[in-house]
Amino acid sequence: MSATWKAVATMTHALSLAAVRLTLGPQRFYIPATQIQRCSLVEYEAEGIARFSQWLGLPDEPEQGLHLHLFIPASNVAQGWYLWGELENVLLPPSDIYPLPELLKQCCKLPALRALVGDGGCSPLLSWE
Repeated sequence: MSATWKAVATMTHALSLAAVRLTLGPQRFYIPATQIQRCSLVEYEAEGIARFSQWLGLPDEPEQGLHLHLFIPASNVAQGWYLWGELENVLLPPSDIYPLPELLKQCCKLPALRALVGDGGCSPLLSWE
């Protein structure tokens, strides 16, 4: 377990978590910034690269915002994903990160879901470490 994830998991660390907020249509996701290798604008789509929403098992996001190609090496998805949306660097204070409720741990199939972020709603924090 990485030092970054330990801080989130224990909820006792006083430092904020540097994260990237992905906004896909009305949905928001957070990923620790240290896990993202790169994200670039899509100039042309190659065959065989899935959309991030499809990999998560969610309906496709609307084609609004930027058309991006996201790489997260720890996900073991070598070719990365395409997505339509916005990315923003944020700092998440420990008070905004909540452990998953036990029921959610047992029934949620969202890959890499590790915690929830209280951002005026309740958004997934995804982590592969």
